[in-house]
Amino acid sequence: MPPNSVLMGRSVNSLSNDLEQISILDMQKRKRSHVQENEEEVSQLSRSHSLKSLTESTVKKLTSHEVLVTTSNAIRPIDCALQTYAWGRVGSFSTAARLKASQSDGEFEVDEFTPYAELWVGTHPNGMSTIRNESCSKDNSISLLNYVNGDPKLHCGNEKANNLTYLLKVLSINKVLSIQAHPDKALAEKLHAERPDIYKDGNHKPEMAIAITDNVEGMCGFLPISKIVGNLEKYPELYDVVGREAAEHAKKNMNTPCLRHVYQKLFRSYMEAPTKLVRSSLNSMLRKLRSIHRNELDLTQILMMRLADQFPGDPGIFAPLMLNYIHLKRGEAFFIGANEPHAYVSGEIVECMACSDNVVRAGLTPKLKDIDTLVSMLTYEGIHPKITRGEILDRCTTLYEPPVSDFAVEFITVPSEETYVIRDVQSPAVLLTLSGSATLAQGNVQSLQVGFGSSYFMSANTRATIVAGKEGVTIVRGMSNVYF
Repeated sequence: MPPNSVLMGRSVNSLSNDLEQISILDMQKRKRSHVQENEEEVSQLSRSHSLKSLTESTVKKLTSHEVLVTTSNAIRPIDCALQTYAWGRVGSFSTAARLKASQSDGEFEVDEFTPYAELWVGTHPNGMSTIRNESCSKDNSISLLNYVNGDPKLHCGNEKANNLTYLLKVLSINKVLSIQAHPDKALAEKLHAERPDIYKDGNHKPEMAIAITDNVEGMCGFLPISKIVGNLEKYPELYDVVGREAAEHAKKNMNTPCLRHVYQKLFRSYMEAPTKLVRSSLNSMLRKLRSIHRNELDLTQILMMRLADQFPGDPGIFAPLMLNYIHLKRGEAFFIGANEPHAYVSGEIVECMACSDNVVRAGLTPKLKDIDTLVSMLTYEGIHPKITRGEILDRCTTLYEPPVSDFAVEFITVPSEETYVIRDVQSPAVLLTLSGSATLAQGNVQSLQVGFGSSYFMSANTRATIVAGKEGVTIVRGMSNVYF
């Protein structure tokens, strides 16, 4: 009898039911295997550590809540939003633009004269991702938010959930971003209520930056007060801008246990300095720096000269004398909490944050500067940001976990032609392919060809199997911080 003769006369619904039954049996078999693997891993850990020493986070990382994958909660392709801000990399030099072009099936072409700054993967209304069923064309795509809300229990693992708690981005930075900070939850709600035209949502925006190139630069957090005082002495132009009162107050009180008032007085005087004074002081300082051979300049001085080329006359040019100047190599990351001053300078990063677009700016920008709000809200702690390379979960996955519940990021790198299972987590997730190619499969229900730029939504508590292509594959997964 011909091999496929048993299929003759069978309805599509009948065949679909059979496939789902096969998938159920396959999932049950795999789940028994996963449980055994988890038990073995816990057993190994307990042999080297007492059970009491197993952290709650470790237990969460070992616990599976896998559910059956069906046609209703299988992985779905996403079209992401691309933002064209002035500070973005131009044309094909922008990874954000090339990712978008690769996922758009020819419907988007990179303009080599346009700055492409950010690719957004998520549900924020300022850059909503869209998702479509297999039976729908691109013209009939629906927002990711509407798709999630179609069945919150199925897609989020929680029937009370009505949105993703996070927003995943890729930033391609050509010029410095504004000196800015993001408000905490209480301040965000207050600003949104009072000025909804400027602060368009009431959520906080903690964030984490993960370098995907070796040349990422940024500024974040205040320098120790002793270093700022040293810069006031080294650069009389900064002393003039800050003013004698604030500068001498900082010198006199630099060893006091509570420095918030010292920092705030300095920063307010700096931010509120008269424009004419700022420009004359900048001109004086820059003339001195330009008279020095470039090989004799330090990194901070070179940065100030670069900022002066990008934003002539802006008081933010002095910022490197007050803020930590940081450098990241590929795979390094740092967390930015609420009310911390920062500005990305150059490079390309994956950034994940709470689902918000709230920004309070004060320098290096043509946009609205809300100096009074920024000066009032900052933490004023002289601490250098902690640089991390993440936590290695297994042979393929590195976890970047911030100290907040809103988001976490996994970098999943599978070597050439190897197979790897993406673990289920109790959170909806988004996937973005940064390099390579692979097949992404979920039993007999779903099989997708993945390449650079491919992006997907993954329902809570589901797994997927990656079979890497010849060049291997790197996929980023954004999700709520289920380990927090």
